[in-house]
Amino acid sequence: MRKQTLFAASSTTVGIVLAVVLVGMVNWLGYRHYSRGDWTGSKLYTLSGKSKNVLKSVAKDVRIVVLMTPSTPLFSETKELLDRYTAACQKIHVEYIDPERDPLRTKTLAQEFAVSSANTVVFAAEGRKKYVTSDQLADYDYSGMQMGQAPKMKGFKGEEQFTSAILGVVNPKVPKLYFVTGHGEHDPDGMDGDGYSQLRDAIKRENLDVQKTSLLSGSAPSDCDLLVVAGPKASFADPEKVALKTFLDKGGRALVLLDPVLGGRAGSSGLEALLKGYGVEVNSDLVVDPGKQLPFFSVAAVYADQFRSHPVVNGMQGLAVLLPVARSVTTATVPGASSTILLTTTEQGWGQRSLAVNGAGQLEIKKAPGDTPGPVPLGVAAQSDKEKENGWRLVVFGNSAFAVNQYLANAGNINLALNAIDWLAKQEQALGIAPRAPEQVQLFLSAAQMRRVLLISLIGLPACAIALGVAVWWRRRR
Repeated sequence: MRKQTLFAASSTTVGIVLAVVLVGMVNWLGYRHYSRGDWTGSKLYTLSGKSKNVLKSVAKDVRIVVLMTPSTPLFSETKELLDRYTAACQKIHVEYIDPERDPLRTKTLAQEFAVSSANTVVFAAEGRKKYVTSDQLADYDYSGMQMGQAPKMKGFKGEEQFTSAILGVVNPKVPKLYFVTGHGEHDPDGMDGDGYSQLRDAIKRENLDVQKTSLLSGSAPSDCDLLVVAGPKASFADPEKVALKTFLDKGGRALVLLDPVLGGRAGSSGLEALLKGYGVEVNSDLVVDPGKQLPFFSVAAVYADQFRSHPVVNGMQGLAVLLPVARSVTTATVPGASSTILLTTTEQGWGQRSLAVNGAGQLEIKKAPGDTPGPVPLGVAAQSDKEKENGWRLVVFGNSAFAVNQYLANAGNINLALNAIDWLAKQEQALGIAPRAPEQVQLFLSAAQMRRVLLISLIGLPACAIALGVAVWWRRRR
């Protein structure tokens, strides 16, 4: 009897051990060899062939740090998508940091990567860094906000942004951006309120090299990818205009910020005629918008939140841009070029062409018949119709002060500046990965159907449980 008991116990033990070993082997094989599925109707988390090809070519370790709390909108979408990246490429390493639960670690990483905004995904490889903020991950529909509805996500851009960021940090070529000097422009090294040092630092965080240059030699630097003309006070000389035109005609990119010709920044830049040849018309006026008048600001300050459809301003709905003083910039029809208005004033705004000064030395703000009617365009993006992958690109705004240190942190000013620079420098890498439209599943119930659901859930189900209990009790009793 004792031998049989020992044998039975041994058999049971061996069976349990074998079962544990078998389960362990199955789990190990499942961990090493598995496939992921995407059951969403729009294949929201399925990597495109372009992303897979990019990941196959990644030969360097890429560190990804996600600074988000789990309650942050788009956190679950971000995590699921990044899991697909790590599964497709062993060189991708992702770390999730919850700023609320681990503030010390968050502070350390924020200092290490120079992160200035919350809800940011940082990509780093060999000293190069790229940042993707939560507002860049999706396009929203704000049409229902007037009815008290929350914004609806109409397109998830995570794959395009993440693949572009990976390309940006593994690509050894760093785009070079040059600020044009010699006409009293804002200094990218200036630390005062009128300087561009904060924008310069933000541009460097976008993995661009920032330099200065003069165009008096008649040509732009040979390694220049993007020229920035930031609020000139004096006119460009003819050799400089030729240099800018030659640079654009060879497929160059330029960001031009021109202030109204008044006050301390008097003097035309002389670039207006040149820009018109590329589909951008800069008017000689002063934009006023009583529909968005801000307290404690001049009547000439424009608070613009009317954005059109273009990569430079897509994703900025719900934000606004503060332009301390501006002139209108609109499109012009030019063969071989296409131009798009980026943002405008409200319909109450206008562009005042007559800039008269009253007896007190103040500018008279009064709408006249010949003024630019509202909504007044404030910025334009233009590009060559031919060779769109390598053709010229141009962005022009009627103000340069929105990007100075004093105003850069206001509203969406930094978003607008960096979006324009990223588009000009082709930081999106022309991937052509379209945003994925999430499934909008809605259930509509009539009042009668709601009553039936309520009766079934609150009365029907408990009644069934009670009836079943009574039946069991009655059967046992008999």
